[in-house]
Amino acid sequence: MGVFLYEARNRAGELFAGTIEAKDKREAAGIIRRRGLWIASLSQQEEKKAGGPAWRMRFTKLNAMPAAKLRVLFLRQMAAMMQAGMPVHQALEILSRSDGNPPYQSFLQDLLKGIMAGHPLHEMLAQHPQLFSASLCGLVRAGEASGSLTQIFAQLADFEEHRYEAREALKSALLYPVILLVVAVVSLVLMTVFVLPAFAAMLQDLRAELPWTTKLLLALMAFVESHLALLVAGVVLAVAALFASLRHESSRTVIDGILLKLPILGPLQSYAAWRILLELLSVMLANGIPLTTALEMARDVPANLQVRLEMRALQQQVEAGQPFAASLRQRMSCPGLLVELLMAGETTGTLDAMMEKAAAFAAADVRHRSARVEALAEPIMIFFVGGLIFFFVLSIVLPLLTTMDALM
Repeated sequence: MGVFLYEARNRAGELFAGTIEAKDKREAAGIIRRRGLWIASLSQQEEKKAGGPAWRMRFTKLNAMPAAKLRVLFLRQMAAMMQAGMPVHQALEILSRSDGNPPYQSFLQDLLKGIMAGHPLHEMLAQHPQLFSASLCGLVRAGEASGSLTQIFAQLADFEEHRYEAREALKSALLYPVILLVVAVVSLVLMTVFVLPAFAAMLQDLRAELPWTTKLLLALMAFVESHLALLVAGVVLAVAALFASLRHESSRTVIDGILLKLPILGPLQSYAAWRILLELLSVMLANGIPLTTALEMARDVPANLQVRLEMRALQQQVEAGQPFAASLRQRMSCPGLLVELLMAGETTGTLDAMMEKAAAFAAADVRHRSARVEALAEPIMIFFVGGLIFFFVLSIVLPLLTTMDALM
């Protein structure tokens, strides 16, 4: 199998460019003609050289705009353009000509150059990992292969918009508690370093008993002062070990599996991951792609490595002839309610439609769980900060009262 670069036009004269896999040039030409296109040029793609083509660039100025906001903007614009019937290259060309953020326009022009050179869109997006994760690029790749890129962009835009809104709402909810926490910690450290030692020395001279909260705070500060170098080294080593473990797939898989078992965040991550997968599988099945092929395309899409590992096992079981829903029931990360819905769809022969309904249910569940997390985050933080301030007041005020009693 080889990869062929082509340019072709439809009856309206619109130019299309892309890549196609085929055994030889004749087979590639036949596939293009069956799509209703007239071939303008067709050539076999050469192997890529190390370092990539000359047009490949990275735009560090894009960091001036938040990556999440820029990603939502791009996905929503592409979804709107492609839903209007525009091909990818034409949508990018129009967007790159509009007046806007110059770094963003340069980014779009970079994508357009790559597309016109015959490179797939998912490959071009992967050149900007600061904006597009590997899982998102995998979704785009599956959309290109299944001919459902328009639906994939629309679903990705909706998902990223919701995630961005939820993240911003959580930041707003936690802003006030975090400011209180920082002020309380700074005040506690300053009072412990400069005020409490004077009170402690005075009470010792008066032979008065220190409160247990003050003793605990002074002992903690004394321990930190005497073992400061070891504590700093331990923190640095712990952070380095964490980053090193995140670079290994086996360690990340274990960590992702633990995250899925957390009481509140675990179900939220499970429903979010399977929502994306079920939407993608539904679109591919509706476009006539066999289930085994759809599973192969979707298996590397999840960002959570534990879900990705289970998707590979699911694909192997389905290829071995086992029922999809029964195999899915063995997967730890898939919520049981979604499995029951899919089992009903597989029994009645409407698996693609039931996948779409299950994905919609998962999306609603994600919204509700996200709202609960946002509602709980602020009172939990306020409760924690209040407890810290209460301990701080006891540690400072009780020595004052003890000193006044000793002086009287």
